[in-house]
Amino acid sequence: MLSFQLPSLSPYLLDLCLFSAGEGVHLQSPPSFITLNGSRLNHLLLDTHSGHIYVGAVNVLYHLSPDLQLLSWGKTGPKLDSPDCLPPIDPTDCTQAETTDNTNKLLLLEENKGKDPLSLIVCGTVLQGICEKRSLENVSQVLYKTDNPVDTQYVAANNPRVSTVGVVVEQKGVLLMLVGRGYTSKGPGGIPPITMRRLNAVARHSAPAFSHEELGKLVVGSYSEYNNHFVKAFHHNSYVYFVFSRRDVWGKREYRTYVSRLCAGDPNFYSYVEVPLSCVGGYNLAQAAALGYHREQPTLFVAMGQVSTPTPTDRTALCVYKLEELDKALHGAQLLCYTQEGKDASNKEKAYIEYEVSSSCLKLPQVSCWPGFYPCGGEHTPSPIASAIALEATPAFTWTPPITAVTTATEVGHTIVLLGDKNGRLHKVFLHANGTGTKYDTVEVDAESPINADLLLDSTKQNVYVLTERKVTKLRVAQCDKHLDCHSCLSNRDPYCGWCSLEGRYLSSPDCCYTPLPALSTLPSHQAAPLCVSIESLYPSIQSREEQTQVQTLIPDHLLNIVGYVICFADFCLFVDHVSVPMALRFGDVTISHTNITFYDCKAVGRLNATSPCMACVSSMWPCHWCVKDELCTHAKSCPRQHIIYNSRVSTPPPGVYHLLTANQDHYRVNGVTTSQGQNKIILLYLELVTVLYLLVVSSLRLICVCVTVQLYDCSVGQSDCSQCRAVAANYGCVWCANETPGCVYNQSCTTGTVDTCPPPLITEIEPLTGPLEGGILLTIQGSNLGQSFQDIQAGVTVAGVTCRPLPEAYRISTSIVCELQASANVTAGPVVITVRGSEKRESQQTFSYQNPQLSRIVPEKGPLAGGTMLTVHGSQLLTGQRTEQMSDTRLICRTSHSNQTGRMSVKVVFGKAERILDSVLFSYMEDPVITDATPTESFYGYVCSGLIIHTKNLFNYPQVVRIQELCTNVTSERMICKSPMVEPKSRIVRVWFEMDNVHIDFHTVKNKPFMYHPNPDLFQLNSESRGTPIRFKPGGVLAVEGKGLTLAMSRDEVVAWLGDKECDVKTLDNTHLYCEPPEKLPLALDDSDLPRLKVLMGSLAFDLGPVQYDNDLHSPVPLAAQIGLAAGAAVVVLIVLVIILMYRRKSKQALRDYKKVLVQLETLEINVGDQCRKEFTDLMTEMMDLSSDVGGPGIPFLDYRTYAERVFFPGQKGAPLSQNLDLPDSRRQTVEQGLGQLNNLLNNRLFLIRFIHTLEVQQSFSQRDRGYVASLLTMALHDKLEYFTDVMKTLLGDLVQQYVAKNPKLMLRRTETVVEKMLTNWMSICLYSFLKVAGEPLYKLYRAIKYQVDKGPVDAVTGKAKRTLNDSHLLREDIEYCSVTLTVLVKSGVEVQPCPVKVLDTDTITQVKDKILDQIYKGAAFSQRPAADSLDLEWRSGQAGHLTLSDDDVTAIIQGRWKRINTLQHYKVPDGATVALIPRSQSSLGVNQFYQTGEKTPMLEGEEEEGLRLWHLVKPSEDPEIPKHRKSSMRERERAKAIPEIYLTRLLSMKGTLQKFVDDVFVAILSTKRPPPIAVRFFFDFLDDMAEKHGIDDPETVHIWKTNSLPLRFWVNILKNPQFVFDVQVTDSVDAVLSVIAQTFIDSCTTSEHKVGRDSPVNKLLYAREIPRYKQLVERYYSDIHNAVSGCYQEMNSTLTELSGMNSLVALHELYKYINKYYDQIIMSLEEDAAGQKMQLAYRLQQVAALVENKVTDL
Repeated sequence: MLSFQLPSLSPYLLDLCLFSAGEGVHLQSPPSFITLNGSRLNHLLLDTHSGHIYVGAVNVLYHLSPDLQLLSWGKTGPKLDSPDCLPPIDPTDCTQAETTDNTNKLLLLEENKGKDPLSLIVCGTVLQGICEKRSLENVSQVLYKTDNPVDTQYVAANNPRVSTVGVVVEQKGVLLMLVGRGYTSKGPGGIPPITMRRLNAVARHSAPAFSHEELGKLVVGSYSEYNNHFVKAFHHNSYVYFVFSRRDVWGKREYRTYVSRLCAGDPNFYSYVEVPLSCVGGYNLAQAAALGYHREQPTLFVAMGQVSTPTPTDRTALCVYKLEELDKALHGAQLLCYTQEGKDASNKEKAYIEYEVSSSCLKLPQVSCWPGFYPCGGEHTPSPIASAIALEATPAFTWTPPITAVTTATEVGHTIVLLGDKNGRLHKVFLHANGTGTKYDTVEVDAESPINADLLLDSTKQNVYVLTERKVTKLRVAQCDKHLDCHSCLSNRDPYCGWCSLEGRYLSSPDCCYTPLPALSTLPSHQAAPLCVSIESLYPSIQSREEQTQVQTLIPDHLLNIVGYVICFADFCLFVDHVSVPMALRFGDVTISHTNITFYDCKAVGRLNATSPCMACVSSMWPCHWCVKDELCTHAKSCPRQHIIYNSRVSTPPPGVYHLLTANQDHYRVNGVTTSQGQNKIILLYLELVTVLYLLVVSSLRLICVCVTVQLYDCSVGQSDCSQCRAVAANYGCVWCANETPGCVYNQSCTTGTVDTCPPPLITEIEPLTGPLEGGILLTIQGSNLGQSFQDIQAGVTVAGVTCRPLPEAYRISTSIVCELQASANVTAGPVVITVRGSEKRESQQTFSYQNPQLSRIVPEKGPLAGGTMLTVHGSQLLTGQRTEQMSDTRLICRTSHSNQTGRMSVKVVFGKAERILDSVLFSYMEDPVITDATPTESFYGYVCSGLIIHTKNLFNYPQVVRIQELCTNVTSERMICKSPMVEPKSRIVRVWFEMDNVHIDFHTVKNKPFMYHPNPDLFQLNSESRGTPIRFKPGGVLAVEGKGLTLAMSRDEVVAWLGDKECDVKTLDNTHLYCEPPEKLPLALDDSDLPRLKVLMGSLAFDLGPVQYDNDLHSPVPLAAQIGLAAGAAVVVLIVLVIILMYRRKSKQALRDYKKVLVQLETLEINVGDQCRKEFTDLMTEMMDLSSDVGGPGIPFLDYRTYAERVFFPGQKGAPLSQNLDLPDSRRQTVEQGLGQLNNLLNNRLFLIRFIHTLEVQQSFSQRDRGYVASLLTMALHDKLEYFTDVMKTLLGDLVQQYVAKNPKLMLRRTETVVEKMLTNWMSICLYSFLKVAGEPLYKLYRAIKYQVDKGPVDAVTGKAKRTLNDSHLLREDIEYCSVTLTVLVKSGVEVQPCPVKVLDTDTITQVKDKILDQIYKGAAFSQRPAADSLDLEWRSGQAGHLTLSDDDVTAIIQGRWKRINTLQHYKVPDGATVALIPRSQSSLGVNQFYQTGEKTPMLEGEEEEGLRLWHLVKPSEDPEIPKHRKSSMRERERAKAIPEIYLTRLLSMKGTLQKFVDDVFVAILSTKRPPPIAVRFFFDFLDDMAEKHGIDDPETVHIWKTNSLPLRFWVNILKNPQFVFDVQVTDSVDAVLSVIAQTFIDSCTTSEHKVGRDSPVNKLLYAREIPRYKQLVERYYSDIHNAVSGCYQEMNSTLTELSGMNSLVALHELYKYINKYYDQIIMSLEEDAAGQKMQLAYRLQQVAALVENKVTDL
């Protein structure tokens, strides 16, 4: 819902503030302070751009507006932590970890100079002082944090009592943070006192944010000795300064204060220099510091304490140091250390090298170290430098108690210092030009807390923000508004305040509007003797209104050249005898000074005292006299008719003056009312009235004025009943008269008789009517005659039989009693009974009830931490003790308050002394909801968004959660839809926000842009020329509607169009057109008209666009516009083709130029290949000698036969039949096994088996993969009858030879395209297994040599490319810088832990490191018997507490755009000789799983591709290699290397030369004729010779090809490429790439064709071009020797096959039956067509098998 101006109280609101044209805005005055009771406040930060305030506290951050309104807040703790443990904290590893408060240590803005700040930098004490970035708009939103920090990211001190300061600087466009922190005894050591840290991770560096890696740091020899206590850090000009204190290490070890300086752009700290500060009087320990200005010069203000220990005394001094003098001292120390070895002319040491650094001052030529040459030092200059001479200062101001905060301000050239002290007071000190200070004002800010050092002035310098432990206070520096006159203003002596005489007002800046009169214009209060302009005296000061005279004024020192005038105003009233008139000295309209002059009127004196005019005249304070005969009071000293009575104040009257006259009484006047004797009729409004009665007695001879004071009273006033009347004091004589109208009268006025006893009390009303059993509520009783005093009813009130204690202060005589209800044992009810002393009891008509209220439930049961949730408490008798009917008796409503932590809390309701707590249902404080996204961001003024979708976190879904003007819909915990309100077009949008209880979230903080309103869209009529006339429409087309502004805030999916009663499907929407497709048939009209009308709904806007009439005329199928569009499209295509051709030609020329460059590079690199090969071979042979001792028999991890057969028969398949069991229900197992046994008998029938195979092979759906699978299943099924299997294979091969003889016999056995070819592969594998056990040693050594060589160089974990390889497609074609690292691995052997050195590379990923460690630890062991690398974590251990788990991916991983780099040892900066250990991976760390992308060899991280990130390790896949910046080659060489990566192909030669001996050994072992060849090879080769002779093939090349395709190609190449088929090892991609080249070389060696190579030949063939002819000779000799040998003994072969037989074949038979079932009809038909098969009833027997295996219905 939208609420204008004021936010609503509904739980979930979308609020929008509008200011219509002409409206004004009224601002409330800001509060002077805000109390934050959540936790102790630590730091205060002011954003000068926005004026917003940020407060860092223990566990909390606050975000305040300039007027201290809470805008947002966020939690920073507490967290599970221990200063002895390194993050992340694992309770199992860090047993001492406990929930720890997070004290804020740093609060800074991440901002570039002159630009708006980017984020809020927050550092605390937990997790070793790591930092995070938070949003400036909403401090609960974390923009950056690290969950797995490295040691270089520990920023702040982990102890709340140890200081930390920081400042953000900009260096070449990069934001850096310089941090000073004290020494902490716990936690990681080695963190320098001052470090430079990068605020953002940079692409060219691997260091994460907040790391000081590769940046400057202050190197310290002893951290505990140099325990700097930092007070302040600030940035001025191009330098950064630190103010700190510590012991003087080289002197008397006393505490001193130092200032250090370094260049802001010095990444190496070459410019570091420090100088001690000294202040006269023994003030030597800095408590607070600030940079300000004094006399327009930058100045450092330091509050210094007196100490000989780290604890300061109570007395503190303000010491002032000019920054110019400070820089001069620092520069002088640098120059002495650069050029004079730190000594002055008298050879005394004035500068030295500090911090126990192995450096010393030098004596360099002055020109080489002059600031113009090296302003920030250099590599040749010594550092860090310290001055031995302190910079002296004299205290400007001293104070007790200690000063804790300092800041300064400048006003019109005057310096004002604001000092906060330990007692919570703020002092204002005026600093004079001579450097002394005078305190002129003190303000008590917080009596319970000292003032924090963060004392900040706002951007106007008129207000100061003061931070104490619990609150933030905003004070005006100049409190001039409390001075209302000149004397008050100037007596305060505030430099900010002055009095402008010509304007008559105070000024916060002493500049008057009028300047012609400098003497009167401005009077600043801080002048030595300021004087206000004033009228000192008047003469005369009183004047009769009847005479005219001159008045003289005296204005001291200010009358010269005055231009002004005096004006007086007087207006006499009829009821006064004088008037005091202000007399003003004015300048223009401004009163400069004024005084009073009095005018009196003697005639009025007599007139106003008509009863005794004579007496009034002569006793008047004015000089008035009485003329007796004229009866006139006059100011004249003579009367017209003589007889004057002078005023009594005339000390010496002239002769003849009458002083005293006597006479007889004739009549009197009372208060101006003439009354005859005997009458007395005076009306009084009060009981008594004291007045004066004047008597005038007149006689013919004399005149007397007599004055008498009388007292009048009236008994009836305020005495409404008997008790009130009798309570009146006795001296008034009031009685209660019992006449016809009883009342309180004077006793002499009652004629019927008085009443001595008052009637019984009367109770008219009691409130409330209910109360709790525990009592405690106040009961009010109204009535009359409720006692004449409190003692009358003190013990006489009972309520429902229970005593009620009256309260004396609330008792009203006779009319009202307030008593406190006492507890009742039971629920009861009854009247109120009052007993007044001496009278009978009286009861009330109303009944009071004792009740027992109960609570049953609350709705809702949860709400946000911010509070504001409307909580409804349900129960019974909830109105107990209530005076109003605002709530029902079964429910009451309250609003929750703010909470500082989440959790479940009970609800308590208090009824007087009764407390009811709801324990059964607890209210849960949840995290405040967070809106993560809101779409759309635009709306029309009159448009209601159909899809303003808000994605949130922690949104509470409970009944009636969204109550707005228009309810939000689809409210869930993660999403709600709110409609944007309709807005007047002339309104200006000021603010849009979401209100969820007390959680207010501005829209622009969610989307980083404001919610925009656009003018409403406009759709034109379909027939714009004739409104109301229908437009004709051809069915099958679309309706086109024109308009404007259609897509400003609208999408196609949000538009709904209706044609009559049917929807018109909107197809396209752009800014000016809408196209919709009507239904094929004419819809019905919604009104009485004949034709339907087109209506378009856009949000809340509805457009009626006119009627539509369907037309059935035919139109051209291809409109002219479409034809033009097609022609234009064809032209564009032609143009694109031409551009491509031109680009291709250009690329071809470029490729030729690149090739010529390669030739130049090859000549240079070829010379180094030989030396490199020899060196690598020597290293490899050393490694192989160690390997040879492990090889031999048990040392080679051969696979058992079953595993070997499974991997060869079913390569790349998991869950192969060999490793499965027959999964059948027990009820069917026996029958199925019987059927499979019959199937086995059928397979042992040669005719059935051959028919079965041929039938399958002619089926089109029988794929090549199926052929191989069936062949392997047959091999398993017939494994126990290998002799029969061999015979069938020979028959099938004979058929195959017959097929290829008619085609091309050389192509036979070239590929595995038939079942028999796979059977041959399996047969050869079975027969040669025993030979592999004998000849496997060279193959295993080759594998180990390849792995050793590959691992010796960098291998890309993502692409599998390696620096050391034989495969050019897997060659790492980039010069990667790497170095070997020896890790000490802790290996647990039984109880003892033994260190084991392992060599790795610093460029290895963590997984690669773990694999190499496992290879070393489990050397010679089978791969399957060692733990998987993924099940272990690599832990880097440093010291006792330093345990860091390394992983391929964590929060420190470097992300550059869409690329994410896998972590390496280099990334973690693991040094050579580091100690590591492999530990079992915890369950919590299994979130980063790994899978193998290619062949289960290349590990990749899960989830990254889904997040849009691409992983890379050494080179980015499918992209040009990047040349590292640190290469020492020239720019031309870098460009060549980048353009032509083939320059690194010589690495292949190096690798080939190193492995040559091992390749030769393998080939010799395979093709050796020194030992008898395997009998199976001889047997099969003889079979091939027989087949060639049988079919008349006399071409020896053809037989050679057959033998090559059957043995080397079908078996040995498979073994060479896959050593894991024979050995229990893992073959990685990089090793597999090398083996592929060797296998291809073996194939090339077995061919008979001439091996020709040229410049266009593949690189792999070029490598072994010289060796292949030699290998060819081995092959030819091998084949020849076998051919010439004695033919194989078939009996020997059969016995060998019998020994190899034996394998469970049930699973294989069951899998074979699946193929039989699939092609059942075809197989049955094939068997029935064969005459021999019919005789053997093969089809019938197969039907029996089907019936048994799966209950198939057959023709049996």
